[in-house]
Amino acid sequence: MHAASQPHTLPHAAFLASMSIQELMDATLRLSDVLATESELIEQMRYKELPALHDEKTKLSALLENYQQVMMVDPSFVQNADARAREELLLLTDDLAFNIQDNFRKVSAAKAVNGRVLQAIMDVMNEDHRPVTYGRNGYASQTNDRAISLNLNQKA
Repeated sequence: MHAASQPHTLPHAAFLASMSIQELMDATLRLSDVLATESELIEQMRYKELPALHDEKTKLSALLENYQQVMMVDPSFVQNADARAREELLLLTDDLAFNIQDNFRKVSAAKAVNGRVLQAIMDVMNEDHRPVTYGRNGYASQTNDRAISLNLNQKA
């Protein structure tokens, strides 16, 4: 027995009525700009400024996902736009795709570097801060089997 595929559900009728090719282009451009800004902040290691972009990025992504759902079901939305608007949308989409890839590379690199730094800190702490114990003969020895735990409060 095959599992029934889930049909694509369209957004609410109010959203459908308010859709415009200009809003789609504006949202695509703005998300591209937000991702470029985020990439610059990561590159400059200004991590504390990143949360300010999160809400706008989430809202724009949701809006573009709604447009994508509509276009998958009814491609006439874009096909009925004039040639200039379609060409501009294509250029904006290419720019967004570039910024998504650039952002992904920079976020991945930052996470990898931070992970290596934390691992190095944990390795140093494990080596230099082993507790000294005394054996039955009264000699001091360092135990090699004691682990150190480090927890991070990290936002994805």
